[in-house]
Amino acid sequence: MVGTLQRNTGASVTLRLFFVAGWRSHMALFRWMRPSAFFPTVIGVPTVQLIWFVHLGHYVGSHPVAYYAVGNALHACAIAGLFAPAMSIQGERLSGTLTAVLATPARRGIMFLGRVVPAVLIGFLTSVVMFAFGTLVAGVELPWARLPQLAGAVLVTATSCSAFGLLIGAIGLRTREAILIANLTSYFMLLVCGVNVPRESLPGWLEAMGLLMPITHGLQAARDVLAGTAGAGWLMFLELLKALAYLAMALATLRLLEQSSRRHAVLDEM
Repeated sequence: MVGTLQRNTGASVTLRLFFVAGWRSHMALFRWMRPSAFFPTVIGVPTVQLIWFVHLGHYVGSHPVAYYAVGNALHACAIAGLFAPAMSIQGERLSGTLTAVLATPARRGIMFLGRVVPAVLIGFLTSVVMFAFGTLVAGVELPWARLPQLAGAVLVTATSCSAFGLLIGAIGLRTREAILIANLTSYFMLLVCGVNVPRESLPGWLEAMGLLMPITHGLQAARDVLAGTAGAGWLMFLELLKALAYLAMALATLRLLEQSSRRHAVLDEM
């Protein structure tokens, strides 16, 4: 009876650490507690980006404007995905609370993975809003029968971006430039992931790099779903595999750099 109670209590604490603590840390350290900061960042920036590239694409005329609308609608999930986990870890250093957080007996994997879930959800919702907006400004057609598949492509893409953001945050344990890395990654994705530039038009080495980045396979899956062509399921599976690989790399990097930072007493050094 006592063993069962202890297991139930342990499971309850783990779930609370994963969901409640993860959500609160995400909102506080990403400075999204106030709607005045949340909406301009999550909705305003992707909206301006989508309008800009749709009009630029219309001017260039190399592809239908829907091509740019779909690409930037998927890229919208990268704002929450890349920046939120990175800022939620480096924000601990800026606030001087990282040492206290890492001094707790809580499992590191649960603690930091919980901060990825809000980024996935917010990134997913942001892309959904951008797809709806794309139907207005670019005439993107969203067939009702294919919406579940499209939602799956958006979800795995948001997960992949958030996992990569956690990896950037892990690097932030030993560098001041986690946010700079997130910015550079976001812009690099615009170039090599097929968001606005077809990957087949890139040099071979850039095209190969694009295959390793978040979004690439999820975006192609979304385009295949909207076009009604086969192969979207396999592409979503590949994007999910990348997300799992990013998460494994992030947790390993967090563990390695935490141990190294303790030895050199640089956990709070900025």
